[in-house]
Amino acid sequence: MENISVLMVVCLLAGLSECLAGEKGTQTQVTELTNEDVADTSVENDAIHNLNQGLETPAVLTTNSTGTQPRCEPPIYTVLKQLGALEERLAATVRALEETNKKLEASEKKLSALNSTVTELSAEDKGRPRVAFSAALPVDGTIGPADVLYSLVYRHVLSNIGGHYNTHTGYFTAPVQGVYYFTFTSFCWALNPGSCGGSLYKNGDRVVSWYDLNNNHPSSGSNSAVLQLQVGDKVNVRLWNNMRISDNGNKYSSFSGFLLFPV
Repeated sequence: MENISVLMVVCLLAGLSECLAGEKGTQTQVTELTNEDVADTSVENDAIHNLNQGLETPAVLTTNSTGTQPRCEPPIYTVLKQLGALEERLAATVRALEETNKKLEASEKKLSALNSTVTELSAEDKGRPRVAFSAALPVDGTIGPADVLYSLVYRHVLSNIGGHYNTHTGYFTAPVQGVYYFTFTSFCWALNPGSCGGSLYKNGDRVVSWYDLNNNHPSSGSNSAVLQLQVGDKVNVRLWNNMRISDNGNKYSSFSGFLLFPV
């Protein structure tokens, strides 16, 4: 019985030492009892006395120990709250990315349609004929007056893209059916008496004209027209009967035209 009491005292003292070591962060060694100590009645009595005094100590230590453990870990509801907030932020980011993807897809569709339009226009433009010309009278002086309707020949060529203006006859011949723009200018020196005038003709039909009654000073005039022509139609400028037209190195009198678009 005495041996059992001593053993209980030793176990309680060892447990007490471990609890105190865990609370203070230090380690305490328990002195091992020898056979002589166990046989010593005074030691036994002291141990029993200490046992009677320390019966409540393990309960107090256990209470303190268990009371401090929860403070080492955050409450579970805080973790769940943080996870919920993170999930909401992630969902908002996903929605923003989806909207951005939709906008990018719409932009790609518009760009694709624009590229298709540019490609079609380029192909159409490549197949469209280039037609344009501009020429001036080659004289350094005055033509006329003539007693006939005189066809003017503008031999000083500035440009003749497509080669559809004839520098020998003064006629432009339409290569394709389409809408064309034509313009001409005229100049007259001071002549007394003298008049200047003429017209733009389409297939021998008068279209638009210019006229100036020149008495004491030089004068100039111009006119233009937009004409729809068939293939082979001819356009030129003609001087009226008994009228004059003048020019010099400054090229005051000219005849120009170009294709606006085919039809």
